[in-house]
Amino acid sequence: MKSLFESHTHSVYLKPGEVVVSRKPLLVSTVLGSCVAVTMFSSSKSFAAICHAMLPENFGSESDFRYVDTAIRHINDKIRQNGVGNDLVVKLFGGAQVLNVAEKKSQKKTIGDQNVTAAEKILSELGFNISARDTGGLQGRKLFFCTRSGDVYMRKMRGREVISEEMNL
Repeated sequence: MKSLFESHTHSVYLKPGEVVVSRKPLLVSTVLGSCVAVTMFSSSKSFAAICHAMLPENFGSESDFRYVDTAIRHINDKIRQNGVGNDLVVKLFGGAQVLNVAEKKSQKKTIGDQNVTAAEKILSELGFNISARDTGGLQGRKLFFCTRSGDVYMRKMRGREVISEEMNL
C-alpha cells in the first residue's frame, strides 16, 4: 500500500455527495457503508471519474450528487463532453448493511440494497456494463481509486478496523 501512495503526487479524499472527474493522475480514497461508489476509466482518453452517492433517487435538484442517479448522470455528461469511447471500464462498490443488522431479516430493502439497485438501473439505462463489483454484505469498504490506471484497491472494514486484506479490482 505504501508504494501506491508513493506513486501518486496528488491524492484526494472523496466525501459523500462528491464526484471527481480527472484527466490527471490522482489517488482518490473514500470510505463506504451503505453508500455506493461508481468508478469509470478510459485509458485511450486518460479519463477517470468516481462518485460517492448516499441515496438512490433524486427528485429535486439536478446538481445534488448525494443521489446515485444524479451523480452517475453527471459523470455520463462529462464522458460525452470528453469524447470517451468504447474502452470505458465501469466498477461498482458499496451498498453494505452497516446499521441495524436485525433489519436485514425483514423483506424491506435496505438503503444499501436500494443504492446498488439504483446504480445498476441507471448504468444499464445509459448503456454501461459493470466489469467489476463488490457490493452488499455487512462490512464497509475503504477504496483507493487510481485515475492513472483505473485500478481500485479495496479493504473491507468493520467500524474502523480492517478485517480483510487489500484486493485489487
